Amino acid sequence: MSDNALRSLLFASILQNREDIVQRQIIANFSEVLDYDPISSLMISSQAWEHVSSIKVEPKFVFSHPKLLTTHPTTSLYYRGMAFLSRKRVSQTVTSVVDWEDGKSNSPIPEDKAKRVASFYNTMISLIIDSTQNWSIEDGYRNIHASIGITLDSMFRNKIGDMAESLIKYRMIAWLKAKRIIPIDKPKSREYELPNDMLIRYRSEPDIEFTREGRRIATIEIKGGRDPAGALERLGAMTKSFAETSPGCVNFLIAGVITPEMQKRLDTMGYIKVYQMDQITQDKECWDEFMNEIFHHTIRII
Repeated sequence: MSDNALRSLLFASILQNREDIVQRQIIANFSEVLDYDPISSLMISSQAWEHVSSIKVEPKFVFSHPKLLTTHPTTSLYYRGMAFLSRKRVSQTVTSVVDWEDGKSNSPIPEDKAKRVASFYNTMISLIIDSTQNWSIEDGYRNIHASIGITLDSMFRNKIGDMAESLIKYRMIAWLKAKRIIPIDKPKSREYELPNDMLIRYRSEPDIEFTREGRRIATIEIKGGRDPAGALERLGAMTKSFAETSPGCVNFLIAGVITPEMQKRLDTMGYIKVYQMDQITQDKECWDEFMNEIFHHTIRII
């Protein structure tokens, strides 16, 4: 698969997962009163505020508020998109919001930091509204989609292996939502509850694990790198990860490239089920077969 194809697949998977809609729903369900007064304290222009009021859109769907960011940090994705800002730009200007949006914030977000981020978003949102004739909320949604593309381009500049891991994780959650195995409006997380007391966790080693009552049932390692010269090194890292699994655990490997020497070594490891990245991402039947192998034959929840 070409790099352009991988980029397109990841983009399609993210849009299918519709994280922007998930965050919009979180905002819609937020019932606490948001006090924007005075609007100047949150860097909202009076012209933008009046325009949003005139088109009868609730302010919280357009303008960021520190209370929402501290309560639901993942909503940063929505407002950053509305402001048409990249993660890098926000990081350079205010602070990094990567952990906020990825659901990895391990400690409460200080209110003053949330206010600085909200104010930065509102400055840009106000500027966009003030300079756009007949701005509508649909214009804001289009900015969100465009900002997702900016994030993808940034991600793509990192290792292809990281892209492959993100692609598989996004597509797996999208598949589970499509099958109604997890709620369609479930926010992005590193852990999801599945039927029959099963948990799926997104980690680093292994990349994905399935557990029941604390016991590992299956793991997935994603080694999407395409450089043949590093194939054996990636195999070594994968082997180390699988060596720590308990007896009876089913281990899956998704590989971006398999060299003859790598295949030779894999043939001696009967406890690993191997899939090639290109096959399961390009062929729908192969993808469905892979999902069926995991969720029907291995962890047996469907």
